[in-house]
Amino acid sequence: MADYQNYGDEPEAIDLLSPATFAECGISEYDFQVPRSRDQVKTLFEKIGYTYKIGKFNCIFNRALEMCNSENDMVSVRAFMMAVNALHNVE
Repeated sequence: MADYQNYGDEPEAIDLLSPATFAECGISEYDFQVPRSRDQVKTLFEKIGYTYKIGKFNCIFNRALEMCNSENDMVSVRAFMMAVNALHNVE
């Protein structure tokens, strides 16, 4: 039975035509935006093969904190990725 009521949680047409890179893995854009602790971010990046020495990791994490104006010592994966890119452009 079809329900034609729009509840506001359906994906946009563009998302259906051009899904996000990680959609096939079950990872949504929301997953990149969730604030995470230092340990969570470190673990996530280690699991995908990016291991940083503790000093460099803390430098990147602190840059991500600055970039997203976080006051609770948590950043999103997206903010961390932006900080990595920013610091690589400086080096």
